[in-house]
Amino acid sequence: MFYASVHADPASDYPFYWGHADEVGEDDGRGATLNLPLPHGTKLDDFRRAQSEALDALARFTPDFLIVSYGADTWEGDPISHFALSTADHAVLARDIASCGWPTLVVMEGGYSVQALGMNVASFLSGF
Repeated sequence: MFYASVHADPASDYPFYWGHADEVGEDDGRGATLNLPLPHGTKLDDFRRAQSEALDALARFTPDFLIVSYGADTWEGDPISHFALSTADHAVLARDIASCGWPTLVVMEGGYSVQALGMNVASFLSGF
């Protein structure tokens, strides 16, 4: 199993305790974890660059399938996160993932703007 995560920097955001870039796995699992923490205000280009790094690492692992834990809390108006992705950006990110061609299961994670959640999820799923 290989785990890659693009997320808020734990030095300044939840969960504060784990997800630092130097956490790469231990013992037999060393190298099987890739954490890509991003700073407040991250926009599409930088998020996409990190996601591309994660997808490249996954490709080297040659996965049989992919599980995407999708967090809509990356949306620019989310009340508890500090990213700056637009609703349309979610479709772009999903298209990048879908272009890899791996069988994919999408599970829902964060997203705390109730009024925008549906739009953001629909945008993400439209990329597949």
